Amino acid sequence: MFDKNDPRQQGYFLSKDGKKKRFDFTLRKCISENGGYTKKQRRAFQRLMSGLTVGKSRRERLRFMTLTSSPESKGRKLNADFRALKMRILRKFHFKMKYWKIRTNEGNGVLHIVFRGKYIPQRWLSEQWANIHKSPIVDIRSLCETRKGLTGIVFYLVGNYLSKQSFERMSWGYSWVFPAFVSCWKRLIEKYGFKQALFLWNQLLCSTFVVTRQIRLTKFLPEYKHTSEKSLPWGALFRVSVL
Repeated sequence: MFDKNDPRQQGYFLSKDGKKKRFDFTLRKCISENGGYTKKQRRAFQRLMSGLTVGKSRRERLRFMTLTSSPESKGRKLNADFRALKMRILRKFHFKMKYWKIRTNEGNGVLHIVFRGKYIPQRWLSEQWANIHKSPIVDIRSLCETRKGLTGIVFYLVGNYLSKQSFERMSWGYSWVFPAFVSCWKRLIEKYGFKQALFLWNQLLCSTFVVTRQIRLTKFLPEYKHTSEKSLPWGALFRVSVL
């Protein structure tokens, strides 16, 4: 029997299969270290959750798009064709896709894209992708929060599409969060620790800020001439244009 107040049983232990586990009193079961997720999956969780949090704070619609490849599309560059599709969407529906995407090795290569934006008819999307990438099989649907909120969406995507066998590459657009947001997140953790950094990070994502392609890393990081990075307040770490 596990005793919640016993400090010897609150930490991790080495299981019979050689994995480091601990007992979770809320779930009433043993779980692996870091929930059993790899570093790559945990990075994807943070990148994806950040963009979804921004979208929820702005009340933007979330959508999930899948673009496939056929044997006829061999030799064509999947990412280059996706850029061409983005330009057609911009000309047709007059909005820029704020997207996060991963490429998997399913079949001849598949793109799974989460984006914030307007409605796109599936028939039109299929015709355009067939014209660009020679593959008419596409899927697009709206993403709705589960009972677990945005976390439920992220856990579903990470668990199904970011496995070791299929996941190849992850990328996102400039306006998914803001340029250089990964570096800012790392700087925040180094200065305040994970728990405090997460609280401040969510505050920043829920605020109203302007995202432009011309923003560079220097807009978010402090100047080093007369100040010490460790003594800077949190506001100096993120110089974001506020509306």
